[in-house]
Amino acid sequence: MLLFYGRWGNELGGCGVFKLGPDTPVPIKGDPVIYPKSTNFDSHYHDCDEYWVIIEGAGTVVVGSRSFKVEVGDCVAIGMGHHHDLSEVQADVKGAYFETTLEGRQRFGHLWEHTHGPADVRPERV
Repeated sequence: MLLFYGRWGNELGGCGVFKLGPDTPVPIKGDPVIYPKSTNFDSHYHDCDEYWVIIEGAGTVVVGSRSFKVEVGDCVAIGMGHHHDLSEVQADVKGAYFETTLEGRQRFGHLWEHTHGPADVRPERV
């Protein structure tokens, strides 16, 4: 069982489970990328923060200009407006995602600059 706990508004972006294996990238899906890619997951952003918890498998995640390996038990925190992608899969990935309260223009779903315009990027806090 996985429980996301915190304080959020009524208008949440969404939550659920995703599964991803290696696949041929779909060039017209998502925003264009310059990094290696072996999945059909799309580079996108949201009008909210998002969290991923990796339940099974391993892969490479890209958030903004950073890429890093993820494996079972890792949590990926993605700030509002930051492009993100699961670009490569070393072992089929199953993960849970949680999108927090919608902010700014409050749009649901995967957003792309070529369709929805530039992202409102929340600055990272270090």
